[in-house]
Amino acid sequence: MEVLLIEKDTLDCILDEHELLCNMVLVLANRLRRKEAADLMTSDEVCDYLRIGKTTLQSLRNSGRIGYYRIDDGSVRYPVTEVIRFMEQNGIHTNLDAYEE
Repeated sequence: MEVLLIEKDTLDCILDEHELLCNMVLVLANRLRRKEAADLMTSDEVCDYLRIGKTTLQSLRNSGRIGYYRIDDGSVRYPVTEVIRFMEQNGIHTNLDAYEE
């Protein structure tokens, strides 16, 4: 077993940083919970919008090419901003008006 000695000021600084990090995580989690349903798309909506199949969408998700959230009931939702970012990065013309109609 290794014993480590730390000055009190150093420990206090580490604990303060830990508390700050914990608070940041809580703030981000609360922001996610407050997301409006209109800001998130289902897998079916993304597939229809991008004209791709579910397997392709899952591959994009698994490779990190498109961001997503797993919500409380276990289903996956995609932020509209992530879908737009994916389209822009891949040279796909954005047409959100078609989605909103």
